[in-house]
Amino acid sequence: MGNKDSFSYIIDFLLNPHNPDNITGYEILFKIFVKEFGKYELLKKHTEPEDLFNDFLTKVLFKQNFSLNPTLKEKIKDKSTNIVSYIYQAIHNFLRTNQREILKKYYTEEKKPRDTQLIQENEEGKEFEILTINKDVSLVIIIEAKEISETIKKEFSETEQRTLCYMFFNDKNFFGENISDDAAYKRKSRLKSSLTKFVKEKGFSLEGFTYFVQEYLMSEICDKFR
Repeated sequence: MGNKDSFSYIIDFLLNPHNPDNITGYEILFKIFVKEFGKYELLKKHTEPEDLFNDFLTKVLFKQNFSLNPTLKEKIKDKSTNIVSYIYQAIHNFLRTNQREILKKYYTEEKKPRDTQLIQENEEGKEFEILTINKDVSLVIIIEAKEISETIKKEFSETEQRTLCYMFFNDKNFFGENISDDAAYKRKSRLKSSLTKFVKEKGFSLEGFTYFVQEYLMSEICDKFR
C-alpha cells in the first residue's frame, strides 16, 4: 500500500469509484463494513454482508451512477471533519436501521396497552417514579427496547448485567455471591455512569430504555441469574 493510510485509499475510491486503480479503497471499505456488520447478531442471522454493503454504497455513500453523496463530498473537502468517524457512524446508522427493519417482523402494528409506572428506590430507600409509559406504546419504542436488550447482552459483562438486575429489582441475590451493601452500592454507582454513556452514545431514548426494563430486563437478562 506504500505510504498511504487505509482511509486515503478509501477516499480515493469515493472520489473516483469508476477508476479501477482505486479497487484497494473499495476492498478496505468492505473489510471495515464486514467487521462492523459482525457486531449485529440479528443481521448476521438474516442477511449477508455483501448484500448490505452494496445497499450501503448505492443508498448512503453514492447516488445515481455512483455519484458521490453531496454531503459526504463536502465532508471530505472540509479538513476539519474527522472523515474516519463520519464513515464509521454512517455504517452504524445504516446497520441499525436495517436491524430495526428485521425486528419489525417480530411484531405487529398493534399497539400494546401499558399502564405501569417504573419505580426505583433512591439511596434513602424512598420510592420515586422514573417514568410512566403511556397506555399505548408505539411499535418504535417496542423495537428500540428489544434492540437495547440485544445490545446489553452483547456488550455488557456478566458482572454489569448482574448489577443492572440488582439496580432495578433491588435483590443482591442477582450478584451470585455474598457481597456487602457497600460493595453493591459501589457497583451500582459505577454502572449508573456506564448506563448514561451507553444510552447517549447509542442514541437510545428514555422511553425505549424504560420499556426495556419493564418488558425485557427480567425475562431476557435477569432470569438466568436467579
